[in-house]
Amino acid sequence: MEKYTASNPLKLKSVLVAIDSSKKSMKALEFSFRLLSGNKEGRLYILNAVNPVLLRVSGDAPQTGIMVIEKQEEEMREAKELVNHAVAHAKANGILNVEGIVKEADPVRAIIQTADSVKPDMIVLGNRGRGFRRGIFFGSVSQRVAADSPVSVLIVK
Repeated sequence: MEKYTASNPLKLKSVLVAIDSSKKSMKALEFSFRLLSGNKEGRLYILNAVNPVLLRVSGDAPQTGIMVIEKQEEEMREAKELVNHAVAHAKANGILNVEGIVKEADPVRAIIQTADSVKPDMIVLGNRGRGFRRGIFFGSVSQRVAADSPVSVLIVK
């Protein structure tokens, strides 16, 4: 049996944290710092997924497609800004091996695909708190990731 150490009790080598602009997501980011604290070799992957904007086809306004593209580009810019800020915050908190990732995909799919690719020891997510009704019909991102993840998932409240 391995000896417990307070600096990094789980001995994690890499963590994938999925963020958005919510407070709970930022708590998950902060928690991921603690999971890797004291591990100079530890690697943090910070992911933000932008849901593709779906275009509903109708005979109206041909500019709708252009507006959808502009909206998607704006959301991707905001996602990159958010991830860049999170990467800088991680480095300021002593996490030196950090990589920011932005994907245009359904968040659950993006998290699972990224986990398959980077092979983290753990995924960290913020709990969205959708409520019972919405959760029972749609399931939350955290529930769906926990069900399909190839690694352990930590949900931060």
